[in-house]
Amino acid sequence: MKKRGFRDWVFQRIEKQRKLTLAAAIGMAVVGLILFLLEGGLLFLLFWAAYSKTTAALIIVGMFGAMGIYSWIQAERELHDNTYKAVSHTTTVELHVVPPISQIWTWALGSLEADRSIIEKLIAITMQAPRLFCAAIHTWRRLDDVQQIDEETTLDVMKVLFRSDHGVRIQEIADGIATDDIVEAIRDVSLLDGIVFLTKAEVTLSIAPRLNDSLDRWRASSEEEEEKSEDLE
Repeated sequence: MKKRGFRDWVFQRIEKQRKLTLAAAIGMAVVGLILFLLEGGLLFLLFWAAYSKTTAALIIVGMFGAMGIYSWIQAERELHDNTYKAVSHTTTVELHVVPPISQIWTWALGSLEADRSIIEKLIAITMQAPRLFCAAIHTWRRLDDVQQIDEETTLDVMKVLFRSDHGVRIQEIADGIATDDIVEAIRDVSLLDGIVFLTKAEVTLSIAPRLNDSLDRWRASSEEEEEKSEDLE
């Protein structure tokens, strides 16, 4: 593929990530609202029948308020950037890697393993609404980071990754890009879906197969459009 074509494809991936992040934040908020109305409405009716309308409202507010605070504390602890040490130009740096959107969805929906008791499953289901709201806020905050991705530096990093058929060390990436801020460059790339981070021995980056497939489809589509343009001429 021509350099211009690869550049366009990378910029398209960045723009797609912005739309995906926005859609995820809205989706989490909508699902959370639906669950809150269903769960809160059912609990409100039960407490109203047992006590009074005012008491039921206070219980619901207190219950979901407490679960919301607890969920927010959990989100701040479990959905923060992962940090790793790496060597770049003989200097040890601390990298910040953003967890993927899929991990946030998994956290938001909670866990309903078969070995859990009925009470634990009911608590997990009730916790899903506040967890989804917290996940939505967390994802919405990430949208600002995605909007501010340095496109040119990210393009340089992607070039380095696509030139290799195996994991690329941080030092190799630092040598292959123009910027001196390798920490910011790696964090920007971690915001994109399809970048794999391997951290067992040392931090290395590689391309997920679906990115290669996406690039192949883009190449085929571009070549088809070029052939149509030539036919028209």
